[in-house]
Amino acid sequence: MEIREISGQEHQSFLIYRRDLDPSFLQSPSWGEVKKGAWSYRSIGFFDGAGNDELIGTALVLIRKAPKINRYFFYIPEGPTIAPENSETYERALKALISYGKKHGAFALRIGPMVVKARWEADLIKSALADESISSLNEITPSFVNPVAHSLEHILKSSGFASSNDDPDGFGAGQPRFLYQLPLKEKSRGDLLAGFNQLWRRNIKKSESEGVQVRIGTREDLGEFHRIYVETAQRDNFTPRPLSYFHKMWDAFNLDSAQPDLVLFLAHWQGKVVASSIYIELGGHSWYLYGASSTEGREARPSNALQWAMMERAINAHSDVYDLRGITATLDKNNSHVGLLQFKVGVGGRAVEVMGEWDYAFNPILYLAFRAYLNRR
Repeated sequence: MEIREISGQEHQSFLIYRRDLDPSFLQSPSWGEVKKGAWSYRSIGFFDGAGNDELIGTALVLIRKAPKINRYFFYIPEGPTIAPENSETYERALKALISYGKKHGAFALRIGPMVVKARWEADLIKSALADESISSLNEITPSFVNPVAHSLEHILKSSGFASSNDDPDGFGAGQPRFLYQLPLKEKSRGDLLAGFNQLWRRNIKKSESEGVQVRIGTREDLGEFHRIYVETAQRDNFTPRPLSYFHKMWDAFNLDSAQPDLVLFLAHWQGKVVASSIYIELGGHSWYLYGASSTEGREARPSNALQWAMMERAINAHSDVYDLRGITATLDKNNSHVGLLQFKVGVGGRAVEVMGEWDYAFNPILYLAFRAYLNRR
């Protein structure tokens, strides 16, 4: 197994061509452009050394320099993009990654294999939410457990990697370990509606009767999105990103693309934009990435209208999965995060646990100092 740097075009073409590997948008060269500034990045390819020199996997490596010394943190968010089923090939890829990091001055390497560990179908989650004695997804038997993930965990540990997943609910630093996904393969618009619970169907009808109109926005409309996003941040007590970040994201994903990969949705009610969302698609996967809503017009259910519009877009794009991104494992009725799960489970679908993030420390002292820095943020 050999690792070589590849061009952004080669990288993107591989991700589109190998939709069977279900690559994450966080592994696209466009995401490297979004993060450029605090980070630098490289696109690398895994080449099979078995005589055919075939490109069998890729990774976007985000690189951050340690202060005052020429040592680096290498981060592969939700990657690498390589088939996990062949354990021998995956083990060789890990060894090649370790050699690559050591050669290029990394003090630590973090990867995030997007291999499913377990799935819980919506009906199972609804039953658990109604049971006061159950406080976490981890307390109920999953609908599906993936033996490949168990094998891969063994390979990671034997290769010197350690799990960086400190939060049992999967909502710590880094990318979320628990996701909520809606399978779309061979499903029609009617099939999706039939899978919604009564409240979701009623809210979609309510938005239609209230005259909520959803349209696709342009780069110039990002200001409207950001206005509502800041209002949402103030209401929900989180720090909003600046408008310039979303301009950068738009340019990274859309400027060199004949078909936009990032789409802005805006919901209008009584002549005003009252909710907005950002959606990304890559290969057979579509993601709901950012959502924002005003307190004005909430009774018209514009957020439900936006979700329905994004799902319809995903069906028309022939996506296999519509991804509502992160949830926590908590089912505790007193935990503020459980409301997010209740909102998402209303569309049917399933909760998914992936393997999470794993670290390899080349320099344990620098690595521990960096972990302490991350935990203070």
